[in-house]
Amino acid sequence: MASQIKCGCGRGRAKAKIGIVVLMLILTTLGSSQAVGKSRILSASVDEKTGVRFFYQHDIKDHFYPPLIFRVVAPDDGRRNAAPLGPEGRYVSVTETEMHDLLERLWQLHISWKESDTAEAFGPSYKAKGVGFLDITIVSPKGTARGSVGSGDVCEGLKSLDSAVKTPRALWEFQMYRWFDGCTVPGFDPKKYPDHWE
Repeated sequence: MASQIKCGCGRGRAKAKIGIVVLMLILTTLGSSQAVGKSRILSASVDEKTGVRFFYQHDIKDHFYPPLIFRVVAPDDGRRNAAPLGPEGRYVSVTETEMHDLLERLWQLHISWKESDTAEAFGPSYKAKGVGFLDITIVSPKGTARGSVGSGDVCEGLKSLDSAVKTPRALWEFQMYRWFDGCTVPGFDPKKYPDHWE
């Protein structure tokens, strides 16, 4: 009698393995579709309404360096030689191509972005959150994206963005921003400040 009972265990295990593989494929597909969705703001078309703000304060003891904000202007715009300080931070101007490259490199950092469909204002610099981590806010016609980088990865992360910035004044301010926050910037001398800049 006992010899007539069939186990079928092998078939059960095979079905379980197939089920696990199918589940993994579904989860991978969902994950990749979410990753594509996260790039919506960073891959949006760039125009004069596009801006990126960086803020990192490694401590709050005795100094405050304002957030650095990249904005888009025309290649022949005189603001590319200036870096005015406003309530939201210090503004530097770059071309559409530079901004596009900057966003592309930010996407390559694989930061987890929180996005909204509203193009928000940066807000006053004293309300910026970034003590102990790098806070990045991107505003575009498609909405707003916010991401952050841990203090241990700040210098390397910002260094990887360097090659996107071609405008001399914007590059100097970007390197100064990193130098002030304790990053090593090869070849940068904060005392070499061209006189013709405003």
